[in-house]
Formats: sequence, structure tokens, C-alpha cells
Amino acid sequence: MNLSRVTPLFLAIAALTFAQKPAPKPAPKPAPVPVHGQGCVASGAEAGCILVKDTGSGTLYNLLISGARPRAGDGIEFTGNPHEGPTMCMQGLPIDVTQWSGKDSIKCPGNETPEKGTAKQ
Repeated sequence: MNLSRVTPLFLAIAALTFAQKPAPKPAPKPAPVPVHGQGCVASGAEAGCILVKDTGSGTLYNLLISGARPRAGDGIEFTGNPHEGPTMCMQGLPIDVTQWSGKDSIKCPGNETPEKGTAKQ
């Protein structure tokens, strides 16, 4: 048997065998764990950024909201998912908000209704 003929044939078969192996599939991403919080809305250092310090945990959240947005000084309750990637706000934990609503039971500084007969100064 001529070894010079067998070696190239063996190399060709080996190359085809390795080339046909499928790439390993990446592990599926786990579903995001929803975040629920409530607190007073504040403006961030960057224009358009919405921050809420959760009244329960004290965690500062950077709320990313599409559509109608709450105003600074409003008390709100929100639900969302952790945001992947950077944001322009660079403050708080970024959350992609799926729903939010005003919550009158949260009294925010500068947003209280003065009692009759008293004036804010």
C-alpha cells in the first residue's frame, strides 16, 4: 500500500467528519424576573430620566417608560423587567416598565395638598 495515497485520503475524511459537527446550541436565556415597586417620581440628572426610590426596599430605579409618563412629585406603583444594556441616565437600576399607575396614598414631598386655611410658603 502506498502511504502517500492513504494520508491525503485520511485527512480528507477527517476534515469532513469535523466539519459536519453542529455547533453547540447556546443555553436558553432565563425569563426576566419582574420588578414591582412604588414611590415618588423624581427627575434624574439627565433630561428625561425618571427615578423612583422604592418605599419598601429603598432601591433607586431608573424607569424606562414609553407612552404617558408620570410627573416629578407623583406617587406611583410600577411593574417592569430589568433593562439589558446601558442607558443615558446612569442612575438607579434601569427597568423597562410594562405598567404603572398613580398612587394617591403615597405622599411625596412638594406634592401634598395644603389643608384649608393654610398656605404653602
